[in-house]
Amino acid sequence: MRYTNLFCLIGFLSASGCEQHNPESEVQTSQPEPAKTSTTRSVSLRPESLPYIKVQEIQPEAFAGTISAPARVDFRAQAVSTAGTVVAGRITKIHVQIGDRIKAGAPLATLASVAAAQMRSDYSRAEAELARAEDHLRRQLEMQRTGVGLEIERVEAETQLKQARTELERSRDFLKLLGDGAAAEVVVRAPMDSMVLKADVSTGAAVEPGAPLFELGEPSAAWIVADVFEKDLPLVENGAKAVIELATLPEPIHGHVVAESAAIQTETRRASVFIVADDPKISLRPGMYARVAIEASTPNRIILPTAAVLIKDGRETVVYIETSPGKFESRPVQVGQAREGMTPILKGLSGGERVVIGGALLLDGEAALLL
Repeated sequence: MRYTNLFCLIGFLSASGCEQHNPESEVQTSQPEPAKTSTTRSVSLRPESLPYIKVQEIQPEAFAGTISAPARVDFRAQAVSTAGTVVAGRITKIHVQIGDRIKAGAPLATLASVAAAQMRSDYSRAEAELARAEDHLRRQLEMQRTGVGLEIERVEAETQLKQARTELERSRDFLKLLGDGAAAEVVVRAPMDSMVLKADVSTGAAVEPGAPLFELGEPSAAWIVADVFEKDLPLVENGAKAVIELATLPEPIHGHVVAESAAIQTETRRASVFIVADDPKISLRPGMYARVAIEASTPNRIILPTAAVLIKDGRETVVYIETSPGKFESRPVQVGQAREGMTPILKGLSGGERVVIGGALLLDGEAALLL
């Protein structure tokens, strides 16, 4: 009886221990781990699918291509200026129209200004004051020479003469800024040989001092501005040759790259590349539209067949690399502009890697099944 009770006690303890360490109970009470995400997709192919995949070990090589981009003719920054007036007034006549080619000093507009009339009156008064101060000093010197003049009066006359000369110089400087004309009339003239790009005034309009009335550009200082995609900028170098097609010319013209913009247009992800025509005699009118093809020589660049590069979701560009026999994974890359079925890889691959150059779509389809 004693042994029977002992066996019952052992069985009870064993049942209690099993109940406390039940694995199913642990699964029900533990929290699930968050799923891990990966930016790359690993794909394993069955042996019978491998003959449809072509893999090649890549090495950097030279790639001479062209970058095609829309362009326009525009003035260089230093070739654009404005013309205005230093006094307030009202426009009485406009002498030019937009698009006119004008010589330096040509009249642009005429305005009537009360302030101009006052400035010319002040200049005439300053001339009279100077003449009177000079005459007064001569009298004082003559009186001092004859012994009837006072030293203090001579010093005062010299001081008045200096003040009169200073006032006359000040008035003369104002008139130089004002320009030619008589009484209240002011003629605004072109500061250089130029083309009228924009007119901000009309006859009868009131203008303020310093307001720009006309925007002028130097016709001989025009260049071609190409809008190149951000990803193609590393392929563009200063001095690179370019072919420019203009709608107004029957044949393309040739030029070369002279500079690049430091800023990227946020919406279009393009930057300006500035091109100068090789023949300076070619007439370029700002505002003309063009199409350019820029030579892009890229030594030591990895080049892949265009079919090896896939575009995911319209944004990400990827290729597939072989990580081990029969196993592959996608790799995001940055590409340049394709030419003749070949695409330069700007970033994302290194020499010596094995890249899928044939059958990438098959791999991508297998990867999609794993999602």
